[in-house]
Amino acid sequence: MGAWGTRNFENDGSQDWIFDVIDSKDGGLVTDTLARIINNTETLETADCEEGLAAAELVAALMGKPSEDFPEDPLEKLDILNLIATKGLRTQAINAVNKITGTSEMKNYWNEAGQLEAWAAVQASLIKRLEV
Repeated sequence: MGAWGTRNFENDGSQDWIFDVIDSKDGGLVTDTLARIINNTETLETADCEEGLAAAELVAALMGKPSEDFPEDPLEKLDILNLIATKGLRTQAINAVNKITGTSEMKNYWNEAGQLEAWAAVQASLIKRLEV
């Protein structure tokens, strides 16, 4: 499973996703990822959750509210995405986080690991940063 922790960038999948988005210079990947999470009718797989939470964290960073563990190199290059954290994008990010924290493999993992409360607190903080 690679490196894992309860914070959103303490796993390989989120780290890989954020660097891929910056390398591609394609802000559309953010909206596509959030939409994929929101529109998924199955239980969300962990890999999808990692990407969805990274996308939501990117939106918060665009608002000037990055998480403490947001990777420094991508944080310095967010402007190349030509993406603005509009109210619609922020709402989409919040909806994706809510879906992940509702029913997902990732939530089940943290519950089984006895760290659901710590993980849920990270997601609650993310939602708070996305709200205006």
